[in-house]
Amino acid sequence: MINVTNLTKAYGDTLAVDSLTFTVRPGIITGFLGPNGAGKSTTMRMILGLDAPTSGTATIAGKPLAEHDMPLRRIGALLNAGAAHPKRSAYDHLRALAVTNSISTARVEHVLEMVGLAEVGKRRSGGFSLGMGQRLGIAAALLGDPEIVMLDEPVNGLDPEGILWIRQLLQELAAEGRTVFVSSHLMSEMELITDHSRQRHM
Repeated sequence: MINVTNLTKAYGDTLAVDSLTFTVRPGIITGFLGPNGAGKSTTMRMILGLDAPTSGTATIAGKPLAEHDMPLRRIGALLNAGAAHPKRSAYDHLRALAVTNSISTARVEHVLEMVGLAEVGKRRSGGFSLGMGQRLGIAAALLGDPEIVMLDEPVNGLDPEGILWIRQLLQELAAEGRTVFVSSHLMSEMELITDHSRQRHM
């Protein structure tokens, strides 16, 4: 479960997130809807502890993510599909993450299969299309078999087949009892993917 309470982030005189409060519960897909620049990514970064809030709190299963021993096993997140080193293969990128989190090689191979990259797993990620890069980012989010999955604009770069795939994947994750939190600026897509949505305004 994710709990956000009075979360605020200001950059000088610019208020990016203003007293945001919500709960993301397990077993359903919760959408985070708003136009580009509405503060969705900033909110997700604060949930992960990557940005410090100006005020308010964000907790994962009752405490800040930094206080959890194995964060990748608690929450898997996709914020930037281009985070992989372009000279590393998809397999090596995931393997590096796995080694630092005591995750098996078998799990690396499993998530590559899950996201449809098994056949290109040994190719350098710098040659991937935008959609393939997005799938690799989702594989990294799933690597720790986390109880919470948080994806920022996961349909970006995916073709129609890929969009259908991500919808089905998210539904399966929620059906397993996981907490699923997904952002988008596309209202039509949120209507098709989510069970519940929270809207962010500029």
